[in-house]
Amino acid sequence: MNPKNIKILISILITVTVITTGVIFWRIAKDEIFYLCGNFSSGVTKSSVVRQLETANLSSYTHTVNENSSIIVFSSRLYFVANQCIIDLDKSEKVVLADYK
Repeated sequence: MNPKNIKILISILITVTVITTGVIFWRIAKDEIFYLCGNFSSGVTKSSVVRQLETANLSSYTHTVNENSSIIVFSSRLYFVANQCIIDLDKSEKVVLADYK
């Protein structure tokens, strides 16, 4: 095998490895958001939601407080994952709705 073919083969292997790794991380991040979002039914407390969200490895959340309620948006740290979970909390800091998008 000549050196040019070896370089092409190595380039192909590196490309396949990078793409495969990206797909695996994308799938894990998507599943992480989906399954955690399913845990938040009506009446769950904010402390329970935050405790569970803190276990995420590839995702993070932001908490925004409004006058009558607050919203937690749980999304992936990976930029190419567009999925998110929007959790609406009432004044007493209990879940009203958790919506996976």
